[in-house]
Amino acid sequence: MQGNIYKSYDYNFSEREVKMSSCVVGDLMKCSPLYVYESDDLLKVIEYMKKFSVDAISVINEDYSLSGHLTKKNIKDYLRTNFFLFGSIIESLKTVKVRDIMKKNTLPLTFYPTTRAEDAFSLMKHFKNKYAPVVETPWEKKVIGFLWLTDN
Repeated sequence: MQGNIYKSYDYNFSEREVKMSSCVVGDLMKCSPLYVYESDDLLKVIEYMKKFSVDAISVINEDYSLSGHLTKKNIKDYLRTNFFLFGSIIESLKTVKVRDIMKKNTLPLTFYPTTRAEDAFSLMKHFKNKYAPVVETPWEKKVIGFLWLTDN
């Protein structure tokens, strides 16, 4: 009887593996609002990073094109060297714009809807990314969703 249980388990596991290998990123991506605009303030970035428990966040233009990303390290480095308090810390954080501290031309790990999900998850695990933006085309980099490591 136990042999049947294990056989059934192995069969289901194999079936799941086959499904995952034929699955593409477009099948799993979510439309999470895990991005900020270049014109957003630093307070919003910090709130989003806290809300989603991430160490980096995608930065997009007004037309949803990916323009870069911002990490906790970028923020800490900026605050150590350039930040001066004027009144409350909340008001001070609102005066700093994302475009002032983001690294231009440094894009995060990015996938396309046709990327094999198995490959995407493997790269995300290797680079320890909790999520990655999914873009429509390589030349425009318009964000159409996000792939989360927990989708695996």
